[in-house]
Amino acid sequence: MQDLIFSPSEADTYGYNALKELQSNRGKGVKTGIVDLDRVLKPLLPGDLCSVLGYTSWYKTGFMNWLLRAACEQCKSDEIVIKVTWEDAVEEDTIKWYAAETGLSISELIDGNVDWELINLAYKKRLDIPLWIVGHANTRSYAAGKARPRMTMTNVLGAIEFITDGFTNEKYRPRLIVLDYLQRIRPDAKDGNNKREQMMEAVNKSKDLAIQLGCPVVLGVQASREVLERTWKLPKLDDGLETSNIEQSSDKVLSLWYPIKTEKPDAKIEGIEYRVNENLLICGILKQKLGKAPVTFPLYVNPERGIISCFERSVR
Repeated sequence: MQDLIFSPSEADTYGYNALKELQSNRGKGVKTGIVDLDRVLKPLLPGDLCSVLGYTSWYKTGFMNWLLRAACEQCKSDEIVIKVTWEDAVEEDTIKWYAAETGLSISELIDGNVDWELINLAYKKRLDIPLWIVGHANTRSYAAGKARPRMTMTNVLGAIEFITDGFTNEKYRPRLIVLDYLQRIRPDAKDGNNKREQMMEAVNKSKDLAIQLGCPVVLGVQASREVLERTWKLPKLDDGLETSNIEQSSDKVLSLWYPIKTEKPDAKIEGIEYRVNENLLICGILKQKLGKAPVTFPLYVNPERGIISCFERSVR
């Protein structure tokens, strides 16, 4: 029971020290590197759970990959960034990184139109990028004759602890962890009797992971099909497929809508200064503790090269 009870003196001490920690961490949280967004979105701090909500093919993974790259650039010598993926194979993920690094499009690389001089430079640079991946490699699966692993959150925690404390002679601290994505996480045996209970528990475990490891965790969340029936299709807080727990447990919730997937090219969207094209990505800050929300931004995206930047003016 002592772990659950805090006297006035203890509460005062914890609160005071937390405030001092926030002051000492000013400027040290993970920023997105997108200027307009960072003006409003407070940095992702240790213990934060940030959910990224979007429908299929609305650039959730691309956005989270951008956050990973931004976090890598902000890492200290003893820090690493970890991507846990139930989706992309290591090969696919690295090819996307090559595209962003070299300026070559993903389509060009997949089609075999490769500038090997640029790729070799990117290959050498990737060796020094502190980005670790927990997931599967198609090549390794083929060689072993095994299917890709169906990871639970218990598996994820074990893998991360092994990386930070046992995989090499170095001791690492995670700067950021990305989980891609919620609905693909395999439940542990005691996570509930139905899909909704299992998803709620996965969100709880994602938040616990952020607190236990002392770093922000970014969680990709699939939006429900109901968003497709609206004129304004940016997912709302209660649009997470099979779970409403992201609304309660997340410290920050970001929402994405990629209009070229739902609207006609060059169409006008009410409230948006820019017309629909392959470079328009709409991002909403639906929730942030102690910060401004909701706020919506039009962002510039180049999916073929993994680039995200800001348009001139925010909206809504």
